[in-house]
Order: sequence, then C-alpha cells, then structure tokens
Amino acid sequence: MSDVPEQQAATPAAPMTRRERRARSSNSPTTLPKRALLARPLTIAATVAFAALVGLTGYASPDFVALAVALAGLVVAWGWPQLLSLPSPRGTSAVLTVGTVLMTGTVLLTRDEPFLQWMPAAMAISVIVAFLHQLMRRDGRPRLTESVSASVMGLAIISAGIALAPVPQFLDGEHALAASMAGLGVGVLADPLIKVQRLRQWALFISMFIGGAAGMAVSFAAGEPKPWSAALLGLLAAAVSHAARRVMAVLPATAMPRAQLAVGASSSLLVGVVAYVVVRSSFFV
Repeated sequence: MSDVPEQQAATPAAPMTRRERRARSSNSPTTLPKRALLARPLTIAATVAFAALVGLTGYASPDFVALAVALAGLVVAWGWPQLLSLPSPRGTSAVLTVGTVLMTGTVLLTRDEPFLQWMPAAMAISVIVAFLHQLMRRDGRPRLTESVSASVMGLAIISAGIALAPVPQFLDGEHALAASMAGLGVGVLADPLIKVQRLRQWALFISMFIGGAAGMAVSFAAGEPKPWSAALLGLLAAAVSHAARRVMAVLPATAMPRAQLAVGASSSLLVGVVAYVVVRSSFFV
C-alpha cells in the first residue's frame, strides 16, 4: 500500500512555462502538408508566361512593361481573395483592382526621373480605399484584421511589380530586365524538385543557380549588362519568386486553378523591386 496520500497523488502537474513549451515544440519534427510538396502546373505556367511577356515588352516600350505588370496585378486581384479565403472576396478584388489602376497610371504618366515619384501617393490612396471597403461591409465584418492586412499585402505585392516598368529607361535597362525575367522563367523550372525528398532542401539553391545562369546567358547573347550583374539579377529573381511560392504552397486553396494563377502572378511581381534596386545600385554600373 502506497504511503502517498490520495489527495497528493491526484494533484495535477504544474503547467509548463513558455520556455518549456518552446523547447518541446522545437524538438518535435515539423511535417509539411502534402499540398506544400506539390508543383502546381498553372503556377509554373503563369510564372513563365509573365517572365516571357515582360522580358519581350521591355525591348518595345516601358509603357508596355507597365501594362504587362498591370495584367499580372489584375490576376492577383482576381485570385488573391480565393487564395487566402478572405471573407469579402468581391470587395477585396475591387480594392486591388483600383490599386493596380492607380499605380500603373502614375508610372504611365511620369516621363522624367524619378519615375516612381507618385507611387507613394497612389499606394496611400489605395490603402484608404481598403479601409473604406471595410467600413462599407454589411456582413458584420468578421476577420476584420485579416481582411485589412491581406488587402494591404496584395497592394504591396502589386506595387513591387510596378517597379519593373521604369527599368528599361535606365542604361542597358532592357537587357537587365530580360536577364531578370530569364532568371524568373528558368528558375521556376526547379519547382518540381520539391516532390523529391532528397532534392527538396536543395530546390531553392538549384533555382538560384539555373536562374543566375539564365541571366548570364542573356548577358552573353546581348552583350549587356555585365555578366556578373546579369547573373545577380537572374539569381535574385529566381530566389525571391521561389521562396514566395514555397511560403504560399501551404495554403489549402492552392489546389484551385484561380489561386494557382494568383500564386504565380504574385511571386513574379515581387521580383520587380529587386530588379529595380539592383539596376539603380552602383554594382550594376
């Protein structure tokens, strides 16, 4: 017979501290859902199509680049609410459409440096429209914070893509844009590697390698920009877009065609600000 009193034996264990809970969660293996390990064909096709369209329009006119980016922005506006399962999809699509039109218009109407000088104003108006959308909702405003943050995030992604429009106006900008798009379009071909367990952890680095090689190939073919600058553009474009697709791959809605197109368009638009910064930096000169 045990000497421990029955009341003392029934005493519950003390709750774990935050440090103990973090330690336990860090020791437990993290298993990704199966959907995160699938290569979505529509996403790959949308990324390649965007890269080809923007790369070719860069040799025609910066205005055509802006229109190509606007087309991708409209795709994001169409599929973003479904991708994130937002409570007011039509209103969110309207907000992103208004933001795309405003930000594209500021670039089309600006002919001198700085080419993006009116972008902050267009972005600010778009964010105000996003808040007005929430005020006009008649559904009780469920998941209000999530809806607002998703709208602002979508606007930020579109604004990043708009930065591609003025790139052809800089020195050797059309070739730099082509190098970036080559890295984007070729780098996405590494996405199916996430299905192979041994290659899954190397998929990002393989995407960066082949993206950099594609950018350098554009440099050798066109003669401009410098090979290492073109390789950097291709490498960064492939890395940013691949990382964005991997982050969004865990969302349940990625099984739907519209959401897959939104993933391809949004991950491609994020490349814009990277290409703009590299072209404007001293490294590119």
